[in-house]
Amino acid sequence: MGIILDFLLAITPDALNLATYIPFLKVNEEDIGRNLKHLRKYQWFQNYLNDEQYRELIIHNKDVRQAIGKFKSNKLEKDSYNMKCQKRLHKVLLKKLKNVT
Repeated sequence: MGIILDFLLAITPDALNLATYIPFLKVNEEDIGRNLKHLRKYQWFQNYLNDEQYRELIIHNKDVRQAIGKFKSNKLEKDSYNMKCQKRLHKVLLKKLKNVT
């Protein structure tokens, strides 16, 4: 699936807009909730939840929640993928924190 999307993005700059219309690429609250449930098992995520600023972003910020929903829940148990998700979430949180302040 990723190969097709990469191909579309290479062909046309508006292909990113096309991705928003493909329903199976969209993240919904069910995906976000499922991933949040998995992430709560990890201390690094608990640390984010214990920090008030990060907690507010995780609960209320659309972009942060979309990033969490995009994680592949079946891979979250793997250490390497978990670390990748941790870095990605940290990057999004820092970006949103800078926009808030």
